[in-house]
Amino acid sequence: MTKRLSTYLADGIYTRLEEWAKQEGRSTSNLAAFLLEKALVDHEEKLLKQSASDEKQGQQ
Repeated sequence: MTKRLSTYLADGIYTRLEEWAKQEGRSTSNLAAFLLEKALVDHEEKLLKQSASDEKQGQQ
């Protein structure tokens, strides 16, 4: 299942995103969804590494 998300972007940000999407041959919406998903995965990985590091320090 997919969900729809609406947001507001500054004109300059939207223009840059639109240009990037054109370079990759995808829609602006598709690129935005990809970037959000990548940012979320990166954030979660960072949290896991931080948690593992905190646990390791707590055991020392």
